[in-house]
Amino acid sequence: MLRGALRAPVAAALRMGEAPGRVYPRQVLGFERRVVGTLVTTPDPRRRAEIEAFVDGTLRSMPEHLRAGVAAESLLLGVWDRLRRRDGSDAVDLAALDGSRIDVVRQYVRLLRGLVLFAESELAPAS
Repeated sequence: MLRGALRAPVAAALRMGEAPGRVYPRQVLGFERRVVGTLVTTPDPRRRAEIEAFVDGTLRSMPEHLRAGVAAESLLLGVWDRLRRRDGSDAVDLAALDGSRIDVVRQYVRLLRGLVLFAESELAPAS
């Protein structure tokens, strides 16, 4: 049944163990990047880029039913954040998200914070 549904690029990506690329609105990915950029602790631009790429790749490899929920939350929180900050700054108010009474909002920050912490420790430069 699935044989006819899989096209060559998707089938090749699945054979290689990669999830097929998904396309999400720019606003979703932009808010996620801003949150991750706020959470990354290193000032080194090269390491920051590596960590951000790791988190982006991890989010893209999530099963679609999980990724869709994270993407929807990113979209809603991005709108909330844009309405909240009128000064034009690019910083995300993580204290407000962490202190939210809504459990899934706190879990959203925990998810991204956990991915950033994992990437910072796993992608540590060899000493």
